[in-house]
Amino acid sequence: MGSDGNSKPIRAWLLPVVILIAIIGLLVAIATPNFVHGGSTRLNAIINNLRQIDAAKQQWASDRGLTNATQLNRVVTERDLAPYLLPAYTQHEAFGNPVLGELYLIRDLNQPPEAVLTKKLTERHVDSSLPRGTIIRLDQELQSDGYELISPDGTSKIFRWKHGALTITNR
Repeated sequence: MGSDGNSKPIRAWLLPVVILIAIIGLLVAIATPNFVHGGSTRLNAIINNLRQIDAAKQQWASDRGLTNATQLNRVVTERDLAPYLLPAYTQHEAFGNPVLGELYLIRDLNQPPEAVLTKKLTERHVDSSLPRGTIIRLDQELQSDGYELISPDGTSKIFRWKHGALTITNR
């Protein structure tokens, strides 16, 4: 402390500035993994919709005791899944709560649901875009949190997260 008494006002503003910097650093640390791992927000919304539809299919099948292989090829309808989904998935003219006007296909019990893009999907922070006609399908591999993108020309890429690591496989 100086004899002129100027050191106390310096300490008065220094602590709030240090706390503010710490809060900003904490917010950046929380937000950064979401941007790095999150990818496209619209694509993530479509994938989450597919997960909801798939979970509804599995619950519907479980409630009806459909477990053997001969019954897994049974066709499931929107009406079958309505009690297992949020109203947003079934109240609109288009099934599945579309994010971008995509079409959702429920498919058989032994197949994951699909979304077909009716418009080009482009995000600001993603380098590439997905053309109209791209099919988005949940990955069927157990223990995987992933999805498959099938382009209109038939080429396919599988994106899988296992134990926090992303792998991309071309088919």
